[in-house]
Amino acid sequence: MTLENRLDTGRAEDWLLELAQRHRLSPSQRQIVQRMLALFPDVAFLSTIEIAEQAGVSQPTVTRLATALGFAGYPEFRAALREVVLAGQAGDVTLDRHSPLHQEVANLSGLGRELDGERMAAAVRLLAATSPLGVIGLRASAALAEYFGYFARRVLPSTSVHTDAGGLDDAVLQLHQQGASAVLVFAMPRYPASTVAAIRLARQLGLATVIVADSPLVPFAGDADVLLVAPVGTGLVFDSHAATVVLAISLLDAVAGTDPVRTQQRLEAHEALVDRWVM
Repeated sequence: MTLENRLDTGRAEDWLLELAQRHRLSPSQRQIVQRMLALFPDVAFLSTIEIAEQAGVSQPTVTRLATALGFAGYPEFRAALREVVLAGQAGDVTLDRHSPLHQEVANLSGLGRELDGERMAAAVRLLAATSPLGVIGLRASAALAEYFGYFARRVLPSTSVHTDAGGLDDAVLQLHQQGASAVLVFAMPRYPASTVAAIRLARQLGLATVIVADSPLVPFAGDADVLLVAPVGTGLVFDSHAATVVLAISLLDAVAGTDPVRTQQRLEAHEALVDRWVM
């Protein structure tokens, strides 16, 4: 198993993600990978004990991850990981890689591939075809759902935002009864159980699910018709959703662009009211 066969991009995070997606991992192993992604580049120089402590799992679980990823053992996996990390660091000497700003820059840089990819195109097709469009986000994701919904109401015929866990099942059922064909869900850590239940109810009712999450390894990835990934920044006291905001507004822009005449008409109608709101 050569490094050249495993490495498709210049970013170590991409390498690890692609490697994880090509293998069947247990929930504990996916948890380790998610934690490792937040520890770059230091993770390549940590021991199995240190990674186990960071991920909240046992040391043998970390060791078994290396085997599950196709390596003879953890030393071989760590050697490959170090090679990829060091190759990436060689081209980056202007920004402290430990800073929250560096992590945000890395998250936004990687987002370009998602915005130009097939998953984004599929999400646009599904969301452009549904009316009404339901937008779901609970807890940390509530602000993201409201942000998307605030602007979506300006350009789409019918948009509803749902941020109350207590009424979420009723909201999904009502969307189905009103003729919706898809729902947009923001699911950032920590993932509320009510969000996952709503996703599964939507699929049971025949609604397509477009999910925006922080990792392709989320435990409910199999419940998504389209999973869009926007990594969060973890270098501050609370997670930063800079990449998610860019993805959300880019997604709305693309959906609006499927019917430019309608979009222009609705924007002009909105602009006619602006003088009523500002001083």
